[in-house]
Amino acid sequence: MSIRLSVRSSSAFIAGAVVALVLGTSTAYATNGGVFRLGKPNSATATTTLTNSSGTALQLNSKAGQPSLRVNRSTKVPSLNADLLDGIDSTSLARVTKVGSVSDTGFVDDGGTAADTSDDAVVAVAVCPAGSQVVGGGGADFTDDGVMFYSEPDGNDAWVVVSSTAGLTEANAADVEAYARCWNPRANVASDTGATEGQAQPQSQAPAHHSLSSDARRAIAKAGAKN
Repeated sequence: MSIRLSVRSSSAFIAGAVVALVLGTSTAYATNGGVFRLGKPNSATATTTLTNSSGTALQLNSKAGQPSLRVNRSTKVPSLNADLLDGIDSTSLARVTKVGSVSDTGFVDDGGTAADTSDDAVVAVAVCPAGSQVVGGGGADFTDDGVMFYSEPDGNDAWVVVSSTAGLTEANAADVEAYARCWNPRANVASDTGATEGQAQPQSQAPAHHSLSSDARRAIAKAGAKN
């Protein structure tokens, strides 16, 4: 009889020691439906759902400089919306869009002195649509005696071509062309062939929708000096 009592006592002691060992460590030990323990690891074998029918279901506040949430997998989280990506708002992100081309024929620029033709030059300006920016371009001089003197981007929305020796007539100026490759980070840019080749543009100054830069103005002055 005393032996059986001794065995039972030993079994109870061992069982109590195991429980004490588990509860006394930081090892997660919880069953579904148990109490969520703050500051301790918790585990379950089923999804835990938190619902707030009146508003935000969960708010996490952390120490400055520390993330408010960590995950242990790189697997995509379905339907997860975020206001920032690496600290950048979506308005600052570029989307994959179609680059378009625009072109235009030349005009005679009088250099601001309509009465004096000695400083005139032929200029072609291809301007990108509003909201887009120039990412490339070029030009050509199809006149009989013209030489393309200058071909550069102008500002962030246009490409400028200056011809130095083309005959200073509107018909001849129409054979000088500029084209620009334009990109919009928000939408596709449709290509526009601009004016038809050989079509004169009776203009004596740069188009109103684009103001020539100081670099372009200097190029026009140098080209005019060569005529």
